[in-house]
Amino acid sequence: MKFTLLTLISFLYYSNLHAQNTTHNAILIKPKMVTLSAGIEGNIIQFSKVTVGNIGYSTIPRYTYFFNSGIDINFKIRKQLTLFTGFQLKNIGIITKYNDSLKTKERVYTIGAPAGIKLFSRDKKIMFKTGADIGLAFNYKWKRYEFNKKVAKGNEFFSNKSNLMLASVFAGFEYAGLSLTANYYLTNFYNATITTKEGQIFTIGIGVHLDSDWVKIQQSKSKAKNTVAYLK
Repeated sequence: MKFTLLTLISFLYYSNLHAQNTTHNAILIKPKMVTLSAGIEGNIIQFSKVTVGNIGYSTIPRYTYFFNSGIDINFKIRKQLTLFTGFQLKNIGIITKYNDSLKTKERVYTIGAPAGIKLFSRDKKIMFKTGADIGLAFNYKWKRYEFNKKVAKGNEFFSNKSNLMLASVFAGFEYAGLSLTANYYLTNFYNATITTKEGQIFTIGIGVHLDSDWVKIQQSKSKAKNTVAYLK
């Protein structure tokens, strides 16, 4: 009888202590308000428009897959609303065909900082984003072709041939980790102080967006499926 009573008292004491620890831990554990997510926008299709005065020239769509990536710093405002900034590396440029014999290829590497908002579905599978960014063109490269033969080229850091700062607005969405983003560049690609040439760029980027919350949800679903399969 004494042993049973002591056992019952010990059990009640342990249960109460465990409940207090659980409550204490729950208070200490707070949801993360600032998170990081990686955006690998590896495939960018670029369309452009080039004019000199009132004369427009033909351009060729440009595709890049190298040096396009970034990291978002997310500030959670509500469960389905997030503000974000971060940094991005991009390879953007213009291919201009002046006539049947002359063609030029120009590109810049930019490092930029976006600012925008993200809206998530409840299950985190779908995300819409919009905002603006500005990129610093730190490397400019050009090639000149005559009758499809390369005759000249150049590579400059912080060149005065291109605009140093390129601003754009963007909108996009993500589904299950795959992203599609469109950017419209508001800034002339060329430096207006040394040329009358104007170049406008519009891009469509296809890539992968790795968000920690979405990854955790997918891992939990995978564990649940494995548990059900094991029980069966």
